[in-house]
Amino acid sequence: MFCTLLIKGQDDYTGPKARDYIKKPAKTAAFIELGGNAGLFCLNIDRIYIYKEKLKVGARLGFAPHFNGLYIEQIYVLENNFILFKNPHHLELGLGATMQRRYNERPNQIDNYFWESIVFGVARCGYRYQKQDDGFFVRAALTPIFMSSDAEGFHSNYFQFWAGVSLGVSF
Repeated sequence: MFCTLLIKGQDDYTGPKARDYIKKPAKTAAFIELGGNAGLFCLNIDRIYIYKEKLKVGARLGFAPHFNGLYIEQIYVLENNFILFKNPHHLELGLGATMQRRYNERPNQIDNYFWESIVFGVARCGYRYQKQDDGFFVRAALTPIFMSSDAEGFHSNYFQFWAGVSLGVSF
């Protein structure tokens, strides 16, 4: 009995075990994007839901307020990205949608202001730095808008060239 207590007394119970980032890598990132799909800036959360050594697939959800006089217009970003190559340097390719709720003007109408919902199709091609463990997260990308749908209908020939830089943390 005394030997059993001595053996248990040698164990280290000072704190929790360190996380094994090979088995449980950092899959979530919180960041701010300057420029990019939402315009001036966007607050985002990104989650990798398929994690392989050379291919990761992640989804992004973002929100940005846009101030238009007394009105606060909302911008939401949904995106699905393919993250290629080994850690920590990646090529990121993706498609998504930017949805904007905008207070707009109808010319030559009596009640000429109205709330309009606009959807933009967006793409992403860029660099992503994200280590397997918790820490600093950065990315830079070209984010062109390639179509639009608004109160006047669907515009398949709509195109705007955008670029963005993101800074944040992964955990």
